[in-house]
Amino acid sequence: MSKELKIGLIATFLIALLIWGINFLKGKNILKDTDHYYALYNEIGGLEEASPVYLNGYEVGLVENIRLTDDPSNRLLVRFTLRKNLKIPKNSKSVIYNADLMGTKAIKLKFSNGQTYYSSGDTLPTGLEASVTEQIYTEIQPIKSRAEKVISSLDSVLMVFDHLTRNNIRHSISNIHQTSANLRQSSQKLNQMLSQNHQQINGIVNDAASVTSNLKDHNQQIANSLNNLSDISDSLRKANLNQTLFHLENTLASTDSLLMGIKKGKGTLGMMATDDSLYINLKETTKNMNTLMRDMKENPGRYIHISVFGKKN
Repeated sequence: MSKELKIGLIATFLIALLIWGINFLKGKNILKDTDHYYALYNEIGGLEEASPVYLNGYEVGLVENIRLTDDPSNRLLVRFTLRKNLKIPKNSKSVIYNADLMGTKAIKLKFSNGQTYYSSGDTLPTGLEASVTEQIYTEIQPIKSRAEKVISSLDSVLMVFDHLTRNNIRHSISNIHQTSANLRQSSQKLNQMLSQNHQQINGIVNDAASVTSNLKDHNQQIANSLNNLSDISDSLRKANLNQTLFHLENTLASTDSLLMGIKKGKGTLGMMATDDSLYINLKETTKNMNTLMRDMKENPGRYIHISVFGKKN
């Protein structure tokens, strides 16, 4: 193989690699077989090329190209690629929405229940979901409209009021406008806070995914624990706890009746518990025994007589 041929092959390989790398950075994979579809939008809300396309939260494609149409409407034609042989039912929509709290735009496919399907190269119906700021502004707009109507109605009424009253009413109306401005600023601050906390929220989501993974890994242990609890429950049920508790309750009732009888002085134990004469007699007997033992130690001759010659006196 000549040197020139080797140089030509290497140059061709590098050019092909460069073309593939540029397309890869744009989100295109020229080596992967895909289908392409189109969508016409009046407004794309900041959608960019290489933005992902999702189906039920799963990425199935990428936005390949965005361009203005040639007609006077100046609508935007979006071309996006999807994985090969993905069946899209007729009347399904490609909706642009906020993929995260940072406001990153993406396309999600909303499938219909149709039984016929689009073919590669077809144009899908479209939709656009409002951002958080737009939703807040939409909710504030009716309030602003009603306030403007109230202001126009008050203009005719102000003519009959004195100067001080008119100034007070104007001051109140100014406060309403200031409140509306504060609400708009609050919505902007809310978006900033959401942007700042995006990383923390991602961390929380990752932690939740880790906990879910741990639970999945210990699924067999959890199942074994539940089976053990079931066996214990069956054993307790077979042990006839109701009958045991019934006997225990009868025993406690009998014991309580016996103790009540003793407390009232019934029977021998009751008389011993309520009459202190036995205690007094025992105390007196013990005292006499102690006196007798002491006297026997001090005067043993009174009780024991011993004769040297065998004679008893």
